[in-house]
Amino acid sequence: MDKLLTRPSIQSFMDSVDSRSRHLLEIVTSHAKHSELELWVVGGTVRDALVGHPFIDLDLAVDRNPEMLAEAVASVTQGSIHSEKRFGTASIVNGNTLIDIATLRTETYTSPGALPKVQLGATIEADLGRRDFNVNALALALTGSRSGEFIDLFDGLADLSHHRFRVLRDDTFEQDATRLWRAARLSVHRDLHPTTSTLAKIIDGARWINTISGDRLRAEFTLIAERGRAARTLKLLEEWGVIENTSAALSLSTQALKALRYRWRPLPLERLIAILLAYSEPRARTHALRRLNTSNAINRTVRDTQLLLSSTEADLDCLETLVDTVHEARIAARWLDNEQELLQDRLDDWIRTRPHMEANELIAEGVEEGPTLSSLLSCLRRGRYLGTLSSVTQARALVRRHLDRRRIQHD
Repeated sequence: MDKLLTRPSIQSFMDSVDSRSRHLLEIVTSHAKHSELELWVVGGTVRDALVGHPFIDLDLAVDRNPEMLAEAVASVTQGSIHSEKRFGTASIVNGNTLIDIATLRTETYTSPGALPKVQLGATIEADLGRRDFNVNALALALTGSRSGEFIDLFDGLADLSHHRFRVLRDDTFEQDATRLWRAARLSVHRDLHPTTSTLAKIIDGARWINTISGDRLRAEFTLIAERGRAARTLKLLEEWGVIENTSAALSLSTQALKALRYRWRPLPLERLIAILLAYSEPRARTHALRRLNTSNAINRTVRDTQLLLSSTEADLDCLETLVDTVHEARIAARWLDNEQELLQDRLDDWIRTRPHMEANELIAEGVEEGPTLSSLLSCLRRGRYLGTLSSVTQARALVRRHLDRRRIQHD
């Protein structure tokens, strides 16, 4: 059995976080005391601090006026504020740190996958009871009449000690199936694993994914890309049936798994989606892109990646079709196929190649603007790339021969 974690005090909690987070917490706490607010540090912030895991987001809950508290803190930290009054939340972005301040509340779901209806003014106990997993239902009071009190209603501390977590309700995933992705992130990034009963609920809960909008699903894939360890996260989601219920085309192919396996760092969403869909059938690929409501940038990256992978020859006709492929597609294709290295090296050479004579020089020699000019520029560029034209003198001679032929034809 692992070493059991001890219940934190305010001092032990402050001592466990980095100096930057501690400084920000002290500012927030000072303003909350001055305004006589009941302020709690909650959720993932408490969880990560208890196990010594670094964090960049501070999750706080307050009994009232989160906007006022956010404005007071932002005035000191020079951070920017974003508030959602209907949800009773305010966020402060300070450098790389995000401070989320939420009003204590309860939630009800009118239908599976719908955004919750929020009721403000709850107790801390009711607020914790609405959460997804027991290791996220932890709270430590920083100010107010209960200052210093640690709340753990669902044995989250004990489960953290044993590297496990459990859902709080049987309908957790019916209410919000994006919690399936949260469960995967807990497993991959926090080394916490679902209990047997929770795992059964996760596998059963995958059927509720069809209630989640494309924008929210895309946001989950964005988090996979941004957090890193994409292969491990996707593999786990695949084992749970989450990917199949999202879109079978997004499953990890052998090539995708090989491309991502040892690349643990964050990567752009466009590259991740392109890798996952690179070898999919057209109809399945179209379904996946529509399901995630993807942007034009993602769609183009997917298209260009497939174009690169289908280009087996490095002749000039092929290279000319690849000139406008986007950067992320080229990286995705290289990760998926080692032979792309040679193709793209030649493509880089072609992109760097410039004809010995520019358009204005050809016009000065007597070449008319239009198709003839374009054709000659292409011929000069090809000649320089292939080495058949190695100097300006040779290029001028070719142009003059062309002009002489044109004069003869007209005479």
